[in-house]
Amino acid sequence: MYKTLIVILCSLILAPAHAQRATDTFRLYFDLNVPAMNSATEKKIDLLVYNDKIINGSTVMIIGYADYLGTEGYNKNLSMQRAKNVKEYLVKYGIDADNIKLCLGKGEIERSGLKSKEGFPTDRRVDVVVNNKMNRKMPAEKPKIVYRPMKDTAKQARAGNIDELKNLKTGSTFLLKNVYFPPDRHIIKPESAETLEKLYMVLRDNPTLKISIEGHVCCIGKEAADAWDIDTYEPTLSVNRAKAIYNYLIDKGIEASRLKYAGFGRRRPVIEDERTEEDAEKNRRVEVRVIDNK
Repeated sequence: MYKTLIVILCSLILAPAHAQRATDTFRLYFDLNVPAMNSATEKKIDLLVYNDKIINGSTVMIIGYADYLGTEGYNKNLSMQRAKNVKEYLVKYGIDADNIKLCLGKGEIERSGLKSKEGFPTDRRVDVVVNNKMNRKMPAEKPKIVYRPMKDTAKQARAGNIDELKNLKTGSTFLLKNVYFPPDRHIIKPESAETLEKLYMVLRDNPTLKISIEGHVCCIGKEAADAWDIDTYEPTLSVNRAKAIYNYLIDKGIEASRLKYAGFGRRRPVIEDERTEEDAEKNRRVEVRVIDNK
């Protein structure tokens, strides 16, 4: 019965057929009696977004389930919470909430003859039904990623406790660790919240401190000014990532006069000749530069 309902909903919501690509269903699995996503589930969503399986402009339906353990009411609520958590994660990732046409919990999936105390693990899931219709003009060709030596190698920025920022001299740079972005995107990932909150509190508690937020990328050719941002379809990734943090601080109440942002592409690499992913990670960074600390 539940499969029939999904088919009907897909036909109603995703029509007309001539305006869409093939509809895909992705299954996200959950731990027993747990509504929150585990790390494997979050990683799968990251990969789906990174590989353009879910994109802005897609029509999305999110349908949660539970196995037969627990009461009917409990399973209904559990499946609904799982669906809501997936929706919240996608929205934080930058998927437009208006394109999520359905978010519901179906409760348990009936399994006749199966009454094990362990339940049925593959029924503890959320199905994400996606129609990736393309609403935006795609670039003719995305710039190729290459490893190439460059000049003007920058010094390694200071890294440590963000509280130390208030004691740095004008012109000093601080590496903003544990701030994460999806590949090729400027949307700040949820796990960055703790670091950004600490940065906000340092600025709040030190009203004379002024900073510049500076983005850097890796793995692009010498002729490229910046890396490609798939959210804006422009080669401005380092700028957009710095601006995303700038906007976060503005939204929290820090005065714009105390903040600047800039993107330097790969013009200031820490590692001149990137040979490994570790080298690339050192160049792919966000730094905070003190511009006034009187």
